[in-house]
This record gives sequence, C-alpha cells and structure tokens, in this order.
Amino acid sequence: MLTNKARIFVSLLLILAAAFAAYYQVYPIATFGILLVGMVVFGYFKEGTVILAAKQLKYKNYEKAKELLLSIKNPERLNKRRIPYYHLILGNIALQQLNYTIAETHLAKATTLGLKANDLGSTLMHLANISLRNKNKNKGLYWVAEADKLPLTEKYKSILKNIAHEIEKL
Repeated sequence: MLTNKARIFVSLLLILAAAFAAYYQVYPIATFGILLVGMVVFGYFKEGTVILAAKQLKYKNYEKAKELLLSIKNPERLNKRRIPYYHLILGNIALQQLNYTIAETHLAKATTLGLKANDLGSTLMHLANISLRNKNKNKGLYWVAEADKLPLTEKYKSILKNIAHEIEKL
C-alpha cells in the first residue's frame, strides 16, 4: 500500500543500504536489501495503488482516488484480483461525476473480470440504473437478469425490483 513516490523512496533507501552493506562486505544483508527492492518493484507492477484508491473512495475523496488509479501506467499488468477493482473504482468515480458513458464502460468491464458476489451485485444494479437513465430497456433487463442470479441481500433485491419495474415502463 505505497504510492509510486513512496515506492521510489523506499527502493532508493534499500539500494543505499545494500550498497553500504556490500561496501563493508556484509553480503547477506546486501542480498536481502536487493531482494526487498525486487519485492517493492514487483508490488508496483502487481498491486499498484488500487487499495489506496479504494480507501480514498471510501472517504469520498474522488479526485485523489482517480489520481491514484491513473498513476498506474499499465493496469492490465495488475494482479488478476486487482484489475476488476481498478475498473470498479473508476466506474464509481465516473458515476459520482455524472459521466454515465465512462461509468458504464468501466463497470461493465469490472463485471466480466471477477468481482466478489456482493460487489458484483451492486455493480450490476448500477449498470441497470444507468440503462434506465439512458432509456435502454434491453440492456437494463439484461443487467437485472444477471443480478437476479446472485445471492443478494433483501435491500439489494428490493432496489433491483424497483429498477426492473421502472425499466418495464420504458
């Protein structure tokens, strides 16, 4: 859970410590320092800043969350468990900014990449609601049908039922 600047700072400190240890011929510590640098770099490519962005989203700091996500240069290289949440967070930020086309794109992508059931249910509900706003009956009914396949809470089921009822009116 480090930002990119923090990763660079930690890596430089570890490289400096490894060089210092190698200068004094303490090779196990130098090797360990280089190994830790490798782990930090690996974390940059596989974990990214998705967790930090989720935390910022929780605190409703949308601009910071978006900035953290956009600092990931190649999101397709992230761990396969992180990629759907990358798109989910971007979709939720777009929803908050009332940019429904971008939100629909990211949320639809997140549903195909392997979200947990609860997150998947709320994402499908958002997609159905976006389809309702766009007056797209077919897509809306599709998202509602997909959400019905999931084990949802009663609250989610009632919201989904209301959305489905409104979509039927279109």
